Amino acid sequence: MFGSKMKVSTAGHEIRSIINEVEQLLSEARTSTGEKAAELEKRSLQLLSSTISKTHELEKIAINSAKDIATSTDNIVHENPWRSMAIAGLLGAGIGLLAGFALSRN
Repeated sequence: MFGSKMKVSTAGHEIRSIINEVEQLLSEARTSTGEKAAELEKRSLQLLSSTISKTHELEKIAINSAKDIATSTDNIVHENPWRSMAIAGLLGAGIGLLAGFALSRN
């Protein structure tokens, strides 16, 4: 899971860098004409495509992390069903007590 966090962080930095580069290219394109403008447009579209692929990569990492967490939680609950029920009950009672105290103050 730590590797996934590193991938997300790296991909996030890359996306920010690409977006900054696209902004610079578009700024240059505003003042350029002819062949230079066409080249800047082409480069901007390539960077946009790269950003989209990085975003898809982040999506896959997020989905896999969520699946891992769900599987881990499911395994823990199946291995310790009574403990899980006790923890859930205690949490519910604690939230109920806090809500009761908050309502009684009003």
